[in-house]
Amino acid sequence: MAAPRLRGRPPLLGHTRRVSSVALTADGARLLSGSLDRTLRLWDVAGGACEAVLADERADVNAVALSPDGRVAVSGSGEMSLAEGIARVWDVPARKALRELTGHKAEVSAVALDLRGGRVASGGADDVVRLFDLHSGRPLAVLQGHQAWVRAVAFTPNGDRVVSAGMDGSVRVWDADAYRPLLELSAHADKVYALAVSRDGRRLLSGAKNHELRLWDLDSGSCLQVLKGHEGAVRGVAFLPDGRFALSGSEDKTLRLWDLATGGCEAVEAVSGGVQCLAASADGRHAAAGTYDRKVLVWDVGGPA
Repeated sequence: MAAPRLRGRPPLLGHTRRVSSVALTADGARLLSGSLDRTLRLWDVAGGACEAVLADERADVNAVALSPDGRVAVSGSGEMSLAEGIARVWDVPARKALRELTGHKAEVSAVALDLRGGRVASGGADDVVRLFDLHSGRPLAVLQGHQAWVRAVAFTPNGDRVVSAGMDGSVRVWDADAYRPLLELSAHADKVYALAVSRDGRRLLSGAKNHELRLWDLDSGSCLQVLKGHEGAVRGVAFLPDGRFALSGSEDKTLRLWDLATGGCEAVEAVSGGVQCLAASADGRHAAAGTYDRKVLVWDVGGPA
């Protein structure tokens, strides 16, 4: 199978500090970005215009998640100087925050949405994963096991499992209904910054400070591939819908396209600032990254060259 081609669009400019997180609607028409400038920005991808700025007046925005239709968003915020971190649920069309999800004792650095189950997962510098009811804000569970800062969280597509990763180098899989641990994946030799679950819920990608990506079987916990090529910490990973190809972004100022069947790198895109976060739309037609130099970058993902 020939690899898809990446075509860069003009950068989306407006953030005044590092872009920490990006998320796309299922069709790639809208993009939400979060930044250490304490704002979330909603972008029209086709036109490149910023449609709204949502302000978090209390702390840096470290993480964002967006529903497939773009109507509901979740953000995670906080700073190391503060004694708590907060996740917020946003009504995107109304441009307002609906509720705060509290309980973290330090900054929230990762958030994920499970619309089927009506839940939010958050991870923070207090080393725990918290689950909340999306609609009421009610706390559901505290998942404990990480020995250091939780930097990434993700739900499986059917919402039955939560995956988390952190500065302790471990990736942990949890039963999202029984709130109990299922697997610990500890082959990474360094801090893990990024996670992505495949569309079929059977595989997991993780990216780490030691420049590596690992592909995992999410049922058995076995490592299927170790992908090497980056020369800096891997800050973002994303599957393309067919599950054959995946993207990664790194502090080495590159975006890479991988063939997961062979483990080979099929393309390298130069990025002006180190990549801090990465997302792909569910339809596989767009990818986006946030950079250290305050830009949001978008690529069209098309057929083979």
